[in-house]
Parts: sequence; C-alpha cells; structure tokens
Amino acid sequence: MKKFVMLSMLVAILMGLLVQLQAQPAPKGPGRGLEQVATISGKVSEWTYNDDFIYDGLYLQTDQEKIFVKFPPHLGTQMRSAGEKLIVNGVFRYTPEGKQELKMVSIEGNGWTVYDQKPLPHTPSRETSINGTAKVSQLQLNKRGDVSGYILENGTILRIPPHVAAQLSQMVQTGSEIGYTGVEKTLKDGEVQVQNYKIVRCQTISINGTQYLVK
Repeated sequence: MKKFVMLSMLVAILMGLLVQLQAQPAPKGPGRGLEQVATISGKVSEWTYNDDFIYDGLYLQTDQEKIFVKFPPHLGTQMRSAGEKLIVNGVFRYTPEGKQELKMVSIEGNGWTVYDQKPLPHTPSRETSINGTAKVSQLQLNKRGDVSGYILENGTILRIPPHVAAQLSQMVQTGSEIGYTGVEKTLKDGEVQVQNYKIVRCQTISINGTQYLVK
C-alpha cells in the first residue's frame, strides 16, 4: 500500500513538472548575427514578379555571372526608376527551395540610391466586392506546383486556396466557364504590377449552375 501511495505521488510530481515545462515559452534561437555585405555591379537582364504580378526582384548580369536580386514589392516604383545599370549592396541568402539570392540592402542607379526601408503605414481601403462570369484561360501554380489561382479571360486572377483547387481539379480546367464572387485586392503604395490584372480573393465559385463556398 505504501509503495502504491509513493508511486502515485511520484507520478503526480512528474506530471506537474511536465505541465510547467510545457507552459514555459521556448527559448528564442540566436539571430542571424553578422552578415557580410557584398557589392555587385551589372546590368538588369530580367525583372521578376510574385503571384500577383507585382515586381519583387531582378536578375543582374555581371561580367562573370547572372545573380538574382530580391527586393520588397513596395520598392517597385523606385526600382523601376533606377535604370538598367545598377550597383547592388546586399547579403547572399538561400531560399527554402535551396536557391541563392542577393537580398538588397541598397541599390544605386541613375544617380540616386534606393534603400531597403519598411513601407509607410498603409491606410486600409474599403474592400470592393466583385462578381462575374468568365472562362479560365490558365491555371496559376505556386512555387510548390499547386494550383493557387485561375487566370480568367476577362483579365481577372481568381485567388483560390490550393486545397480547394485540388478538390475542384476535375471540374475546373482551362476553358471552363465559371461564375465567381469575391473581394478585389488593391495595390499598396510603391507596388508596380506587370500587367493590369484584377486580383480577386474568391468567396464563392459557380460551376454548371452549382455554387460552392471557397474557404
């Protein structure tokens, strides 16, 4: 009986310690530490953009190689005005996919310098509800190869969560006509879009007369 009581007390003490350990926040790991800034000169060979067709990078051709330079989308207006011949100060990093990129610290071109600064506080705009019907001209894929949107013939990109797009894969293909409702995304200050697409966060989608809620 005494052994049972002692064992029960030991279990209770261990459970209490476990609860305390789980309640404590995990220790924060060290920061990146010192990173060496590289200076690269070259000419822009290609501009890149994100899934919303907003400029966020470029390829710089040097005398020896072509380097990918990453910059924040809100600097798009300044970057597009910096010309083609640039001096880039930045740090080399690797993306989750294992690709090397030069994250900008500052970029010189056309006699002036663009610094990597945080965007000004953005005043939220009123959301605009959108509805329409159009044919799908192209399926848009994210970096993992999953469908994340439908590019429609009317110039709209209908943003769809990949897990929903997977469920709709048998019903929505290139050439399918769909109805949709959603909320239009507005560009933030400094962002530049490659093409004049209307980005819509989908709320419902209609296929062959049946409407589905998109979440």
